[in-house]
Amino acid sequence: MLTPELSARFKKLFAPIDSLPGGYFSEDELDGFMYALVITPDPIKPSEWLPAPFYGDISIFDDAEQANPLAEFLLECYEYYCVMRNKGELQYTYDLKDLDENIFNTIYGWARGFWYGLSLRMSLWKSPYVTKKEAKKDPVVVSMEVFRGLGDDTFDNGPMLKKIKASTKEEIADDELESRLIVNLMDAIPVSLHTLQEFSRFMIEKKTKELGLAEEVDSSNKVGRNEACPCGSGKKFKLCCASEN
Repeated sequence: MLTPELSARFKKLFAPIDSLPGGYFSEDELDGFMYALVITPDPIKPSEWLPAPFYGDISIFDDAEQANPLAEFLLECYEYYCVMRNKGELQYTYDLKDLDENIFNTIYGWARGFWYGLSLRMSLWKSPYVTKKEAKKDPVVVSMEVFRGLGDDTFDNGPMLKKIKASTKEEIADDELESRLIVNLMDAIPVSLHTLQEFSRFMIEKKTKELGLAEEVDSSNKVGRNEACPCGSGKKFKLCCASEN
């Protein structure tokens, strides 16, 4: 969640572009987007994600003077979320216990922004140990589907709606069915989010270990200065090819 200071700056900086076409993230969408961005297993360059809060369209800006303050603000937000992640303080804080229209809209906006962030690196959110046959039941895949259902306008929610309809004996109107599905998906956010964060942590640790092993192998292959030169000259390395480096 944005700090009060960042929230105030968001309102001040983004208000002047209300009249521009294309629109931009709400504060809730930005919160979810930044959350997804900083837990992605591999860093994403700012040049790639900065257009996202404007739904990918930065042509709405006339010049750099108009765009730069917004870009600087978004980078500050990113740094803030990185600090929260590194401290272990990055948490989902919304509760469905007292669900009203405002909380509903907040969670819905957050989930849409989170999905937008996840979609920047879809290929990273796949377990390397899960077969195609197991994929539908894989916790990471299931968690992704929760956010896809909330954030992707092109998502086919027909199968999910059928499951809800089959689980109840009462007659449910289509609009009520849609509402129940959204609430069910929202209710699944905390567990799904935890699953994705743990998966990200695992993948980062795995990559770090692999890099460490690669460095050890590279180090073990280095030739000592007093050893025979690998070029086959018969000279010591320091008197041969080492002098060319």
